[in-house]
Amino acid sequence: MGPGRRCGPLGRDATFSTATRSRTHTAELLVLGLNFRAYDAKNETWNMKWLNGLNGAWTDLGDPKLGGVHVDEKSIWYILKESLAHHALTRATYTNISPDHFTWRGERSSDGKIWEEFLIVDVHRAKN
Repeated sequence: MGPGRRCGPLGRDATFSTATRSRTHTAELLVLGLNFRAYDAKNETWNMKWLNGLNGAWTDLGDPKLGGVHVDEKSIWYILKESLAHHALTRATYTNISPDHFTWRGERSSDGKIWEEFLIVDVHRAKN
């Protein structure tokens, strides 16, 4: 496998989805949707999509035109075109990945050259 094409910390057989719901400090619904991820072993790459639950729109996460999904032993990252935000691009980076935790870092850019961090989320799996 070439650089950036390894399956990384999630393993080869990983297929999963996550639900996201975020509210503003006034309890207004800000983000609602599902994130789907599946590893394509034949092409040694990740396929990832976001389904916006507020407007029904699909977003390709890791579009090959924007460099695809980058994976190494410690992180996963990709760039996406923003359809709702006030900036053109978002770079999402996932680190500290374990079976019940990861850190999600968001950076925004208008030109793809200068990036500004706008989000850090520590995500923990809910206990049954």
